[in-house]
Amino acid sequence: MKRIFLAAGLLILLPAAGRAATLELDFAAYGGGVSLARGSVVLTEEAEGGASRYRAALEAEAVPWLGLFTNFRYHAESAGRLEAGAAQPDRFRGERRLRRKQDIMTLSFGPDGVDVTADPPLSPDKAARVPPDSRRGSIDPLSAGAAVILTASRAGGCGGRYPVYDGRRRYDIIMTPQGKGDLPSSRYRIATGTAEVCAVTVRPVAGFQGDRDRDRFFAEGVERKATVWFARAPESGRVVPVTVEVPTDTMTVLVHTVGVKAGL
Repeated sequence: MKRIFLAAGLLILLPAAGRAATLELDFAAYGGGVSLARGSVVLTEEAEGGASRYRAALEAEAVPWLGLFTNFRYHAESAGRLEAGAAQPDRFRGERRLRRKQDIMTLSFGPDGVDVTADPPLSPDKAARVPPDSRRGSIDPLSAGAAVILTASRAGGCGGRYPVYDGRRRYDIIMTPQGKGDLPSSRYRIATGTAEVCAVTVRPVAGFQGDRDRDRFFAEGVERKATVWFARAPESGRVVPVTVEVPTDTMTVLVHTVGVKAGL
């Protein structure tokens, strides 16, 4: 019954046919109180029948002092269909630069599974770590993020399980509502006061055979946890993820939304 009411609410709140709604979030990441990275997420949504078409774009790069050592930059794009909070991606492309290395991952989603194109190509061993049956029904990580953000921005709160495949690993992102919490005043984020709190679990499924270093975020047999606070942005009125807290073995990483633009 709850799913029926949620679906009805999302249908009412969809943008009018032929009109694209946009939501842009600027974010900043900190670790141990030190600035690490900045970036943006741009989401575009257009009604299509009882569902919608979405496009998502992510840009992230190391802040200048860290960029001197890492030269890190990441760009990703995805597109697909969103219905009742569930994403059905068509394609994904992610391009990462780290120091002198650059790699591109392209995923094509279809009824028979997911096709992967990597540049440089994955080794036969790495390419076979996630079998086709484990890929079927999965979505890319950017589409998962788009589904979470767009659903929360229209219906509020969170919840659900997102089967993610990023071209190398298959894992589940599980979102669990934790009720309301208080966001203390901070110069780092755009909103304070009462927020919807969501617990996040990243659960390994396949492709983690070579991830033996437990200090890394992705490690074989290790579930990672995070917490997201959703609140209404002051100017746009849209519910957005205001703060994401990710504990690691070495530090706690905080990602704050520092700017929101919304429009039709």
